[in-house]
Amino acid sequence: MKKQLLSILLFAGIGQFTSAQVYTKGNMSLFFGVGASNTFANKLSSIGEGASNSFGPYIIGYQFHLSDKLTIGLAYTNQSASTGKVTIDNGTDNVSFKTNFTFSTFLSQLNYSWYDNQNGAFVLYSGLSAGTYTLNAELEVISGNKELAKINSDISEGLAYHITAIGFKGRFTKTSKLGAFAELGYGYNGLFNGGIQYTFN
Repeated sequence: MKKQLLSILLFAGIGQFTSAQVYTKGNMSLFFGVGASNTFANKLSSIGEGASNSFGPYIIGYQFHLSDKLTIGLAYTNQSASTGKVTIDNGTDNVSFKTNFTFSTFLSQLNYSWYDNQNGAFVLYSGLSAGTYTLNAELEVISGNKELAKINSDISEGLAYHITAIGFKGRFTKTSKLGAFAELGYGYNGLFNGGIQYTFN
């Protein structure tokens, strides 16, 4: 009788474990990643002689699980880029320069998990993000008369957004706090971004 009772409890426990949600209400996740080919870098690629050099965007943030399916969060992104060489010649003098940009955003996130592979420890989701951006531009003279270059530095701000068409996130094992994520979308986080995350149970 004791063996039968132990077997029943064991199978019940296994059943609860395998059917558990990958992420549950109250979980909080910290994440870090990198994106590629965002709208900012695309605009710079046609300026000056040669393609722009772009690094990032690098992404760091957190998410809080309101429920098994719904998460909110905040993400900060930062990206550096440079235009190609631009030359100004007034007939008697000239200057060659490039512009170095630093671009950052703060985005509020809302994601909805529409597929939960409970036994495989991952979920698929989509989401929307909205916030603000700051763009800092600084002139770097390569050669010539610096006085011909009108702008030394400039800062602008505006609205930023990102649409996650499909995202993947999951734990490396069912009990691991460490996991990974990857997203396809459009906006200020890049057409593709991915990285690692740490979840507090």
